Amino acid sequence: MQLHTNTRNMRTQVNFLAKARTTATFALLLSLVVSGFAQDVYKTQKANVVIKGTSTLHDWEMKSEAFSCQSAFVLDNNKVSGVKSLSLSIPVQTLKSGKGAMDKNAYSALKAENHKQISYTISSTKLVGDKLICTGNLTIAGVTKAMDVEATCALNADNTIVCKTIKSFKMSEFKVEPPSFMFGSVTTGDDITLEFNLTFKKS
Repeated sequence: MQLHTNTRNMRTQVNFLAKARTTATFALLLSLVVSGFAQDVYKTQKANVVIKGTSTLHDWEMKSEAFSCQSAFVLDNNKVSGVKSLSLSIPVQTLKSGKGAMDKNAYSALKAENHKQISYTISSTKLVGDKLICTGNLTIAGVTKAMDVEATCALNADNTIVCKTIKSFKMSEFKVEPPSFMFGSVTTGDDITLEFNLTFKKS
């Protein structure tokens, strides 16, 4: 009788140790996954956007460095493999062309008095080769449209992350009427291009 009891006790101990080893192994694997795919929140250290367009007289551009962006990057072995979240907001009246009359007409076309921000928020990303395909919502002049953006992001030796992207679309997609100048004698084209150059630092 004592022998059977000892046998049962030994089996119980073996089962307990086996479960403990399984739990420890799972915890180790989970920690490796978490460390391999770290997710950190970053804020812009430097930010630059250029909006480029055409007109019947000459090409034009407006620039801003007075805006901020916050993002949660997914890092895999010291490389950016995804963006968990991103929110960007540009005050319209920080966009400058160097020509006061043009700026005034552009702000009017963008309905800046009622819609003071141009914003973009990412909903999902996927890594294709060395590029991130970002799906999100772009809001201009109070109109929001789903828009995919292709970006390149690189992790630097100082742990900052640099992201660059170029996106072209039509102003009319956002119900923006291309502004005109010089009493209507100069009109701008409907096509514009946004170029972003962002440097992020861990917050």
